[in-house]
Amino acid sequence: MRNLELAFPEMGEAERKKILAQTYEHMVWTGVEFIVLQKDPSQALAWVEAENGRLLDELDGKGAILLTGHVGNWELTAAWIAQAGHRVTAIVRESDDEGERGLIETMRAHVGLMSLSKKLPMTRSVAILKRGEFLGILPDQHGGPQGLQVPFFGVATSTSPGAAVFAYLTKKPLIPIFSHRVAPFHHRVRVGEPIAWEHKEDRDATIWHITKKINECVEQMVIDAPGQWLAQHRRFRELGD
Repeated sequence: MRNLELAFPEMGEAERKKILAQTYEHMVWTGVEFIVLQKDPSQALAWVEAENGRLLDELDGKGAILLTGHVGNWELTAAWIAQAGHRVTAIVRESDDEGERGLIETMRAHVGLMSLSKKLPMTRSVAILKRGEFLGILPDQHGGPQGLQVPFFGVATSTSPGAAVFAYLTKKPLIPIFSHRVAPFHHRVRVGEPIAWEHKEDRDATIWHITKKINECVEQMVIDAPGQWLAQHRRFRELGD
């Protein structure tokens, strides 16, 4: 509720509670869809209506950083990209439970998604981009002690600079991808144009600037589909429990 209050201060409490209920229903459908997808991963192509999908075709073999948030069905979005014939590897936070970690990794691999632990050296991710493949990143969760303090819905909060660093080092485009469930098993995925960024006075300032632009994109994803946002994540840990 605090996350929704920070993101939508103009709303009343009753409206925010309604959105919160929608987020739980959304999480259930996200899990159901991912399980059903295991039977036939190619179903992702039928479930998704793509807007500007040709951009991924144009970037295929050139490499790009694909950005999305925990909004819509991010697992289906990744499956759709893979089933469309693109090589995509997602940087993931692995579950602390070994059994759960293995199950999720197997399910993702079955739909064509390769995964890379966020704990591995950044050189692995850079190599993927240099090979001309797609690197998927969900940069909207709390960045921990190593993150940069960057505004998100007006609150300075730790944000992972990884996507910005990869863009700075490789000059590969940052492509925002927004997923929205229209109905169960019916989604619209919008592939955005590359995020424009500019060099600042030094490396650190440039990476902070890029990270801020990324946060702004994620904010818009949440605004467009508040009931499909993972609002349960402790995004603003600096504010305490």
